[in-house]
Amino acid sequence: TLARYYMLAFSSLIASRAVAPTRANGGDALFFGERAARAGVSALPVRIATFDGIRGVEAAEALDAGARVLAVPAANALQVTPDSPCPRWVDPKVWRSAAWDLRLALLLLRVKQQAERGEGLNEARAAWLDLLPRSFDTPLYWSDADLEATGYPPLIEAVAKQRALWSKHRAEVAASARAMGEQASGEAEAGVQPLCAPSGEELDWALSCVRSRAFSGPASGTLKAAAAQLGFAGLLGLVSVVGGFLAPQQAVDGVSVVGVSLVFSDVVASRLLARGKRHVLCPYLDMLNHASSRSGSRLEYDYFGDAFGASLDPAAGPVPPGAELLISYGDRSNDQLLQYYGFVEAGNPHDSFLVDQQSFLLALGEADPYPKERLRRLSQARVPLTDNTAAVSLTAEGGGPRAMQLARLLFLAEADLADDGASPSSPAGEERARRAVGAAAALVWKQRRDSRLEAAGAGFAKGSPTDAPSRHRGLARAFAAEKERVLERCVAACGGRCE
Repeated sequence: TLARYYMLAFSSLIASRAVAPTRANGGDALFFGERAARAGVSALPVRIATFDGIRGVEAAEALDAGARVLAVPAANALQVTPDSPCPRWVDPKVWRSAAWDLRLALLLLRVKQQAERGEGLNEARAAWLDLLPRSFDTPLYWSDADLEATGYPPLIEAVAKQRALWSKHRAEVAASARAMGEQASGEAEAGVQPLCAPSGEELDWALSCVRSRAFSGPASGTLKAAAAQLGFAGLLGLVSVVGGFLAPQQAVDGVSVVGVSLVFSDVVASRLLARGKRHVLCPYLDMLNHASSRSGSRLEYDYFGDAFGASLDPAAGPVPPGAELLISYGDRSNDQLLQYYGFVEAGNPHDSFLVDQQSFLLALGEADPYPKERLRRLSQARVPLTDNTAAVSLTAEGGGPRAMQLARLLFLAEADLADDGASPSSPAGEERARRAVGAAAALVWKQRRDSRLEAAGAGFAKGSPTDAPSRHRGLARAFAAEKERVLERCVAACGGRCE
């Protein structure tokens, strides 16, 4: 149908992997039933359940492959775009400088505070608030020792940056909320209650909810906004006809042009032109969990229905009763999944191993020595490769673009280089570059294995309970094991072997 054609596909960032209750209670059971219906939510027979301690959504009856399982009216969602106006209860300076996640976190805190004050919330949001996790298990909350157990500097550095940024957010939001509170009496007269200053824990909770549950898509217009503009155009047309400025047919033609242009701008142009993104925190949809294998699943905005929907992956086949409904969050590495969602996906096809350029060059030189004078080629390239802190990616398919370019520049003859090593060489040249990358990856793998065994031996000697690790330590070790598997597959893809 036309409405189906104009659905704007949204790439999923997220669904929650926070620790969940052991089983859905009576109130939870109503979430996709009576409560959903009263909130205007269209849902196939589904219900909340737990899977290995993780809350998710299961099929109450058999569902067809690719079924659209949920459609949630957009009015139930929290949304922000780069152009979202500043709410009257937020300090404009904070709002203007805030990224999408902080803006959504402020909206979520507002809803939470309204619920705590007993202010009217629609039933969908009230029920959703009751089901949000109370705490999170992501690396932000880990000890330094647990983070170090990953043995992976890129994640450790990313979490350190996250902690610093969120600490800055806490200070800015608290200060601005206190300043807004001083004007509370004046605002109250206008019917606006300023945001109460959240504690650091409350803001961290809201940011964690947002980063683990939101999704994004094109920052298109909405049917509600378009209808308002079309109504205004219609009013102008009516006034013009009554005032004798336009003939009736001219007014109708003008309003029609406005309507067509609005749909074109909202539905077509928003996908062709860069308008930024719309980030959405939507009840019901955020209960769906992740599997990379469900790459054909969709979170989407139905423009004409003004609703957000979720459709299953057609390639995954029908879903039997009692099975979990899964979607893909997108091409997320285990770095992203662990940092923001608190889990590690075994065999993640989108995972990679990142190493800084200096460490990669040292591994190349030790595993497969190259003429040192060729290092000059890195600075002589049209786009110099002199940033030794730059990330070099190793994947299950072999070396990433930067890894292969470095290998070509260091191991191939000048005549075999194309585009400063950025483009593939001859088959023989590519094979030589791949062997070098594989040798470097094998050395990195060996260094990690030796370091892990040494750390395990030191822990055993100290009598630490290595047979009963904490959940954080267990996740750290699972993450480290997946990174080593990426290196093993990289080596194999390059024709080598880990020993």
